[in-house]
Amino acid sequence: MAEPVLEVRGLRKSFGALKATDGVSLTLEAGEIHALIGPNGAGKSTLVAQIAGQLAPDAGEIWLAGREITGLSIAGRARLGLGRTFQVSSLALEFSVLRNVMLAVQGRRGSSFGFLAPVMCDSRLLEPAHAAAGGG
Repeated sequence: MAEPVLEVRGLRKSFGALKATDGVSLTLEAGEIHALIGPNGAGKSTLVAQIAGQLAPDAGEIWLAGREITGLSIAGRARLGLGRTFQVSSLALEFSVLRNVMLAVQGRRGSSFGFLAPVMCDSRLLEPAHAAAGGG
């Protein structure tokens, strides 16, 4: 049986007397889709911030594909493929979908922007961008 894609075990985070997450555990398997719902102040953003590495939990563990990542930085988690998105997107609206995805590929690879090479001819960006965008 494959390892869960994401596993959260007993996550706790308090702000003074306020318990934002209190022993939260969840397991996400490959191909599953879940929703996190609740009223304002229920701890949804705090939970996501802990999973993404923006906020350290007081207790508990976070596992990604069988590897404990609780102590990893945001960048370390991103290198493993875990990232967070916000409701306000940051797209380069003057770029096509493909070029926006190419920017994400370039950022994930950790490479800088090359101004001397034509990016639309760079197979190291084009191939993964096409695959991610569903273009083969």
